[in-house]
Order: sequence, then structure tokens, then C-alpha cells
Amino acid sequence: MHTPPHPSRTALAISSALMLLCAAHVSAADIAALPEIHVKELGKQTASNYTIPASSAATGIKLTQRETPQSLSVVTAKQIEDQGLDSLQDVLKQTPGVFHSKMGNNVSGHSQFISRSQAIDSISVDGAPKFLYDYKAIRRGTNNLDSELYDQVVVVRGASGLSNGGMGEPGGTVALERKKPTAKPAVSVEAGVGSWKHYRFVLDANQPLNADNTLRGRTILVSDHGGDYLPNTSRHNHTFYGILSYDIAPQTQWNIGTEIHRFRNKGSSRFSYLTAAGNKTDGFIPFEASPRSNSSAKWAYGKDTSAEVFTSLSHEFDNGWKLTGNYSYLTGKSDIVSGIAGTFEINTDYSALFTSDRDRSKYRDQDFSLTLDGDYPALGRSHEFNAGISYQGNRENLSYQDGESNIPDLRQFDGNIAKPDMQYYPDGFTDMKNLSVYGSTRFKLTDRLALIGGSRFVSWRYRYSTERNKFAYSSHKQNVFIPYLGVTYDLDDNLTAYASYTTIFRPQVRYLTKDGVALEPQRGKTYELGLKASWFEGRLNASASAFMNKRDHLGVVAGKFANGKDKYYRAADNTTTKGVELSIGGRLSDKWLLNASYARSKIKDSEGVQLHPSYPVHLFKLFTAYDVTDRLNLGANVNWQSRSHTLDEYPENINPAAAAALTQRPYATLDLTAHYKIGKSTRIGLDFENVFNKRYRTMPDIHVYGTPRSLTATVKHTF
Repeated sequence: MHTPPHPSRTALAISSALMLLCAAHVSAADIAALPEIHVKELGKQTASNYTIPASSAATGIKLTQRETPQSLSVVTAKQIEDQGLDSLQDVLKQTPGVFHSKMGNNVSGHSQFISRSQAIDSISVDGAPKFLYDYKAIRRGTNNLDSELYDQVVVVRGASGLSNGGMGEPGGTVALERKKPTAKPAVSVEAGVGSWKHYRFVLDANQPLNADNTLRGRTILVSDHGGDYLPNTSRHNHTFYGILSYDIAPQTQWNIGTEIHRFRNKGSSRFSYLTAAGNKTDGFIPFEASPRSNSSAKWAYGKDTSAEVFTSLSHEFDNGWKLTGNYSYLTGKSDIVSGIAGTFEINTDYSALFTSDRDRSKYRDQDFSLTLDGDYPALGRSHEFNAGISYQGNRENLSYQDGESNIPDLRQFDGNIAKPDMQYYPDGFTDMKNLSVYGSTRFKLTDRLALIGGSRFVSWRYRYSTERNKFAYSSHKQNVFIPYLGVTYDLDDNLTAYASYTTIFRPQVRYLTKDGVALEPQRGKTYELGLKASWFEGRLNASASAFMNKRDHLGVVAGKFANGKDKYYRAADNTTTKGVELSIGGRLSDKWLLNASYARSKIKDSEGVQLHPSYPVHLFKLFTAYDVTDRLNLGANVNWQSRSHTLDEYPENINPAAAAALTQRPYATLDLTAHYKIGKSTRIGLDFENVFNKRYRTMPDIHVYGTPRSLTATVKHTF
């Protein structure tokens, strides 16, 4: 793939200028002028800044960003509110170094979030890992979850062998931190209205429940409707989150809570029209559609309901060591009826295949972890230690129906079509279990030099009997040892150099060869080195990194099965992914906040051919907000990405018009925000998305587009 040189150099120049600007801004005079700030707890930072001083998401040990020998990005509750990011999907789209690959609308589409040319498919919640490499589970985990529940969303970029056992693509791990009760009572009510009949209501109530504040509770209710720009669609999302925290003793705390979701939609599509019509025999021509073209039948619907109960118990011993146990149980069911036109086949005369299916499932997840953290003395210094055991189990029972019909002229399709007869298939079950034992330590060799070493032993089991293996009973198991090694060296009081190494293990049982056999798990190694800087006691953090990972058994699309829908894969060995990343986030002054990044990543096979060209090589993101007065805050967001295409899946001699239809050119979008305080307790806001109404596809070969120009108004009152 040839990437146009000017936009990429522009992004690099902007990023470099930004870093220089911030370096110049952080002068001795500025440090003297700013008030001295002591960070006492993480929650206060997430409510007032776009960065966090410390995190355990990368290594399991709570370290400052400078002490962490790996790249991580964060979107805090403050940025979520300032930028008007209502869902977890919105948050991840704004996270540095992350590309959103969307194959359908926001409600029911297949979403992938890409970092370092790899899909992010691992999630942890409140420090407990949840292994979600299955594409259905990761869709449930990102599509409709409401961002109001989270204090911070951290993305650890690169393989995280200590925090999640290396289970997943080496693109990264999403670490979610839910909001917790506090001793200070507060109740807030928020209401919003936006384009395409978008209505939103949020209640967040936090209250101590006894006289000495040892029992505290928090409840969050969210009701979110509409907002989908495609015609003939409707959406209704409801979220309930409740948690109690009880100090059993001064050093012992118990938490128990629940999280309930109810998602409903109509007229939504998991995919959309192809951008090129034809086949290898007749050739290919472009198929035109607009951002508001809906490929779904009007009778399509989706229902997803889930409920989770979670609890944790922690005790801090007199010597400062802390033992924490976490357990969660989640159960849910989904029922999705799809009717999709032109997503698998469009002929050159614009007749097309219409496919319908009903995908039903019941699922349950159990997660348990027990961790021990503390400091120990050796050689005249204090060192950190972390060890634990974790278990994740997932069971899903599936059923499936499908049917087909034909559309004479796809250009006339308006969603009115009879539902075809659908044949029923009991689609069996999948069952996954993952048990890990791990340990790590940060050893201070000198006052400036620290070594982080650790390992995790993983016992992974996967059983399934589905249509994929013709309902034969299949079982996969693997015992894996994953080492981790990192080193940091403080060059001065603000700047640290680092390097890290770990291995990769990623199951891919859903990737079948042409013969219907599951590919072997991916194996590989990942290396990273870089510089990190921090100013104002962690209020402003910056980093520059270079990385490389090498893998075998990487699943690459090799063709389609005879049904024309499902793809089969081949295993690519000796693949190499290389890239660089720059980021800066936090407070430049008492009034000015910033979160900006540039990322470049490309993956190649053993012959130097680029893989995954549908993912852009270059990404640039910038969101900044400024307090113009004590009441008025203004913000702006710019996202830019380089060219992407899917020409590797089509003949080399494809005509230029069809090639253009399969290519997304570089583009940039601009969003604007404004917030105004009325008195001390009321805040009104305007969020203006895609100001110039830029038209762009989120996947080059599918007519799925980014959100057109839209406006949302909100009012929030705190009692």
C-alpha cells in the first residue's frame, strides 16, 4: 500500500511541533507560577484532568506512568464529560493510537478497535481480566456499554503479559475502572437532546449511609434513546449500576454491586452494502450509496439483556501488604434478527443477494482473582511485589436460522421486503476456561535504575460443538509460560528511558482453514523502548515509543467458502509489526487541558507485503479544552488518519473506478464543544460533531460511514 506522503508528514510535523510547544511551555518560570499540587487519590485526578498519575493496568503493580515500561493511554471521566462521549465505543474512538473499524451501525454492527495494526480483544474491569477474544463477546463488551459508569478507560498498547497473561492480540488491553462510592454526598441529574431524536437521561447518586461514613453507596441510572442517523431505525438502551462499600474494619473493605443492561433496537444492520459490485468473471464496478443508506430490512431487530453481580474484599496488613479478592458472575441472552441487502453479493446489473438470519444465544461468564501486593526491603531500598491467581470461564449456547432471497435492483431497496423462510440450526455451544498464576516485582537496582520482571503460567481450555466443525465435539487446550521483563532509567527528575519484552499467545479457534480446521494459536515476541516525561507531579505526561513484534500463525483472509459469506484463513509465519507512537496528555496550565497523539504502525509478512491494509498506517488525534472564563469552557477535537483499502482481496487487474470504490482516502474531522456554568451547580453544554460534515467510511469496502454532522445539547445539575 502506498500512503500519500504529505498527510503523514503533516501529522508528524504537527505532533513534533506539539511536543516542542509543550516542552517550551513547561519552563522553570511556568513551574514556579503554577500552584503546588499534591495528588492524594486517583479519583480526584480523573475528575479534573485528562491523565492519571499512576496505573497497574500494564504490569499488575501500581506505578506512575514514568515507572511503567510500556505505552498506555487514558481517557478520564473529565475528558468523557468535556467531550460528550456517551458510550464506551465513543471513548475508544477517541483513545490515542486506536482505530475504530466498524462494519455496521453503532447499535448492532461488528466493531473492532485496532491498535498497532492488531485488534484489541481483551478487557479488564476493576483490575480483573476478562478474556474476550470471541468476536461476539467483544461486540457485547464495546458496542453499547455506557461511559457514565467509568472513572477512567485505560488502553495498554502492546502485549500485556502480566496484566492479562498475553491472552489476546498484541494490540493492547482495555482496562475499565468503574466509579466507586465516596464519603462526600453528591447527586447529579443530566438530560440531553441531540440530532436524529437522541434523548438521554442520567442520574448519579452517591451517599454515605451511616454516621461514621463506613457504609457508602452509589447508584447510576442511564436511559439513552435514538441518535442513529440511518432511516427506519430505533434504539433504546437502559443501564443500572449500583454498588455498596463497607469498611468492616479500618484496614478491611468489602464491595458488592450489580450492573444491568437492557438494549433494544429495530431496523439495524450488522453490515451494509458492498462498495464494489461484480465478481472475478464479470469484473467489478462501483456501487454508490450515501451515509444514510440503510441496508437493513425494517423488520430486523436486536435484543440483548445482561446482569452482572460482583464483589470484592480487600485487607491491608500492618506491614502495608494488601490482599484482594474479586469475583463476578454475569449472565445474559441475546436475540438478533437480521435482514441485510447487498452485503455479500451484488451483481453488475445491480441485482443482489438478500440474506436473513436469527442469531440467539444464552451466555454466562465467571471471573475470579486473588492478588497480593506489597513492598519489601533489600539492599537498602524498598521494592514492589505483586502475585496472584485468576480464573475466567465462559459458556455460550447458540442457535441459528438463515434464509436467502434476491433483490432485482438494489438501488431501489428501501427496507420493505418480505421475511424469507429461515431454516433452524441448533448451533451448539462454546465453552472456555482460563486459569493463570502469576507474579512480578519491581526491583530498584539504584535510585535511578529499576528492573521489572515477572511471569504468568496460563492453562487454557476451549471446547465447542457448532456449525463451524459440523457439530463434532472439538477440544483445544494449551499450557503456556509467559515471561515479562522491563527496565526503566531516570535520566533526570522529569525524563525516563525504558524498554520491555514479553511473549505472545493468542488462540484463534474461529479462524478456519479452507479444510475447516482451526488455526494454531498465534505465538511471538514483542519489544518496546521509549522515553517518558512527567511534570507537575503527574498532572502532565508525555511519551515517545518504538515497538516491534514478530509472530507466527497469524490468521490472514485467504478466500470465501462456497456459501459466499464466511471467510477462510491461512496462517502467515514470520510476520513483523513495527511502529512509533507519540503522546501527551494532562494539564498545560490551570485553565488548559490537552490529550494529543500520533501513531504509526504497519504489519508485513515474511516477503515484506503489508497485511491488513484496511487499517490506516497513520493516526493523529487531538482534543483540547480551555477555560476562557470561570464559567465558559471551549474545546476542539481533530482526528486524522491515512489511506486504507481492501484491494488485497480483489484481482490485481481490477479497473480504476472499482479500485477507488475499495479505497478510503486520508481524511480529517473536526468536533467542537462549549460548556457554560450557571451558578455553582448547573452546567449546560453543546457538542458539535463532524462540523464540516466530512463523508468517510469506517471500512473501505462497506458503505458504513462515520457520524455525519450532528449537535447535542445537555444540561447537568448537581445537588
